[in-house]
Amino acid sequence: MEEAVTRQRAHPNTVYHCLYAYYMLGYSKQHLAHIFNKSERTLINWIKTYESNGVFQRAKGTKKTFSADQRAWLLRYYDKHPLAYMDEAQDAFTSAHHVAISKSSSGASSMKED
Repeated sequence: MEEAVTRQRAHPNTVYHCLYAYYMLGYSKQHLAHIFNKSERTLINWIKTYESNGVFQRAKGTKKTFSADQRAWLLRYYDKHPLAYMDEAQDAFTSAHHVAISKSSSGASSMKED
């Protein structure tokens, strides 16, 4: 069971329970790391985030989308090179647009119309 929860992001409620135990109940970081099955470094990061922001909140990711021109370029690229690998499309896109993209972003699933 321990392996099932290791290496996953903790739910914010879990983080708050840990912070409560640290600040209000006086548990040590070492003891809490054992209880919550997290590294001590992770707990230190939670504490730093809480102390600097007053709350624990993860940064919000941004969903990047292709412009119409970039999407059209990818479609033309795959029309001309139907057997191109994703890394080849990625390199060509980066050269043409001077924007780095992931290999998965250069695939057909990312080119669906909104």
